[in-house]
Amino acid sequence: MMLRDRCCRAESCDVPATWCEAHHLKPWSHGGATNLTDGITLCSHHHHRAHDTNYRTQRLPNGDLRFHRRT
Repeated sequence: MMLRDRCCRAESCDVPATWCEAHHLKPWSHGGATNLTDGITLCSHHHHRAHDTNYRTQRLPNGDLRFHRRT
């Protein structure tokens, strides 16, 4: 994942992949696969946001994630 992603895959984030964490796009607990296709690198800040129910996550055409605060 680090070689493919090179940095955090949150929109406009440039934290290097070596400082990032692996994130399952489909949660492992809900049948997500543990493989490169289902994985993405996110910095700690964005990884926490991906699991925060106060935010909605949108997958962009280039594979990056965009976070929207729920109202």
